[in-house]
Amino acid sequence: MTTSSLLIVDDHPMVIDGYINALSNHDAAIDFTTANSCQKAYLKITERYVSQKAFHAAFLDISLPPYADKQINSGVDLARLIRNHFPLCKIILLTMHSESLIVNNAIQELNPEGFILKNDIDSHSFKEAYRVIMNGETFYSATIQKVRNEFLAEKLDFDAIDYQILALLAQKVKTKDMPIHLNLSLSAIEKRKAHIKYVLLKDVGGSLEIVAAAKRIGLL
Repeated sequence: MTTSSLLIVDDHPMVIDGYINALSNHDAAIDFTTANSCQKAYLKITERYVSQKAFHAAFLDISLPPYADKQINSGVDLARLIRNHFPLCKIILLTMHSESLIVNNAIQELNPEGFILKNDIDSHSFKEAYRVIMNGETFYSATIQKVRNEFLAEKLDFDAIDYQILALLAQKVKTKDMPIHLNLSLSAIEKRKAHIKYVLLKDVGGSLEIVAAAKRIGLL
């Protein structure tokens, strides 16, 4: 059985214990490395780098006691270090804060494989998030996804109806049938779909490509 090497960094020991307990029941064997500050995490990351033993995944709390000497002040800084040392390591950020600036800056800079608001999950969903991420997919918890969607919607100039159109396209509903589902005329839907297509694809592609582009940036 292949053993996965997992780094967990959180400044609350009981939280770390909870993560370990949740993942210890996972089907695959896991080797845990833990730290409760930026300094201790920095030392363990660099030790692994020197020994050429990569981490497969890292769960990093964003708010951590800083390591001023190395200008490592947060889990985001640790994630940046890990990306540099272990490019294939899957980064999962954890936070108690859902402010748009914090969430979207971290996503834009790191594009983490996982981003979890601690209040969104329990031990079961934490284990499921790990399974999804290790299978090569991205996992953002419900609140993080909502904050990201709101940011993207504002940036892309999409509203709730545009999201409904995207959802219908993902369900393979034909444009001509959308008036059944939306309180809009076909011409109004077509104009909105054309706008969505222009924003996501610069007018190149059809419904399948619109859906694919929306999924790539997390709109679906």
